[in-house]
Amino acid sequence: MMASTPTIHAQSLWNRGFISLLFTQFFEAASDNIIKGVILFAVATGAPWESVLGKGGNGIIGIIFTIPFILLSAWGGRIADRKSKSKLTVTLKAISLVVCALCAIEFARGSAIGSIAALVAFATVSAFFGPVKYGMIAELVGREKIARANGVINMATNVAVITGTLVAGIVAMKWKMGFVDGYPSGASAWWPGGAMAVAVVLGFLTCLTLPKLPPQNPTLPINFNPFSTYSSMLREMSKGPLLAVAGAWSYFYFLAAVALLILPDYSSFLGVTDDETAYLMGAVGIAIGVGCVSAAYLDTPARHAKFVSLGALGLAIACGLLGVAPPSYATTALLLSLLGLTAGFYIIPLQSMLQSLAPDSSRGRVLGTANGLSFTLGLVGSGMFYLLRQADMPSNRVFLVLSGLSLVMAVVTYSWLKRFSPSASVEREAGSDVV
Repeated sequence: MMASTPTIHAQSLWNRGFISLLFTQFFEAASDNIIKGVILFAVATGAPWESVLGKGGNGIIGIIFTIPFILLSAWGGRIADRKSKSKLTVTLKAISLVVCALCAIEFARGSAIGSIAALVAFATVSAFFGPVKYGMIAELVGREKIARANGVINMATNVAVITGTLVAGIVAMKWKMGFVDGYPSGASAWWPGGAMAVAVVLGFLTCLTLPKLPPQNPTLPINFNPFSTYSSMLREMSKGPLLAVAGAWSYFYFLAAVALLILPDYSSFLGVTDDETAYLMGAVGIAIGVGCVSAAYLDTPARHAKFVSLGALGLAIACGLLGVAPPSYATTALLLSLLGLTAGFYIIPLQSMLQSLAPDSSRGRVLGTANGLSFTLGLVGSGMFYLLRQADMPSNRVFLVLSGLSLVMAVVTYSWLKRFSPSASVEREAGSDVV
């Protein structure tokens, strides 16, 4: 394996580079959730664009959103290994400014197809940014700080999801109120574009303060076939614990994809407004943030398998209760908070293991492959939701399906990952074997 440029590790977690990444990721997540949230509310039951995609249209949106991640994550990971991650971030954020302008115009025109196309463009940028941002963490902080860095990043991301979701609910309500003869009118037509512009512009400004990071593998050959990167990396990852970790990590995104498609229909199930439904999504985000930070400070390499399996068991219990709960706003909020809290304990150990086990020279490709795998499962989840809704299963009952699957994951991850509960030193040695 070719020697890579040494990774730069800062002495303190709260260094300039990490803070810059933290805020850049915050605004990235907020803008993504604003556009996706507004569209989900627009195609939900009883919404203006419900007829465009039909019953279960939320699932179609979920499928469309995931396709760029599946096709481009591995390619993005290869570029992240080959180029400076800080320079790539600035380039991607500049592209987001152009996409945001196009998105604002399509929403103002009331074009469902144009707005969905803008969503795909945003997803494309995010697909390239995924392996960049997660790979950058290990370059900005030392290995012993990776778990805490992940906890902080995930907490910030979920605060951004809360913010974006709440903004999406409020914006969607105002945007829909301005509809005249099937099209938005007046100032309300520009609410979605204006909200996204604030987040995108701030994300561009914060990324400008990132330190200059050297490429980790500048001589890596260019390969425009994303699937060859997937196949080669999956083979290498299967030689150690990385594939098991990536598989378990990806399940979370399957569950999250389905849960986020279920929640917009709660406006109808609970008989509440879109902004009140957005508050429920906010409750999930807050709880995930608390769970992520708690897990980041409590987790150790020896506890990985236990934390992951207990987190999966918690997901099973929360989903099961949500599937049988009565249409009570307070009960739903409480159970969604339980779901979010246990999710944090499930995802943080897995994410830390992915970053610490992956070597510097191929970390971008490892994370890009894991990212592609997670969105492939997200695509499967979106398809499952669509088919279940087509079979007339109420959206809230879909949580029962997630409960059963999470129970299986609790058993599988405990037996699967228990073999890979290394000490920190063993983690480093295992990572060096993957090329």
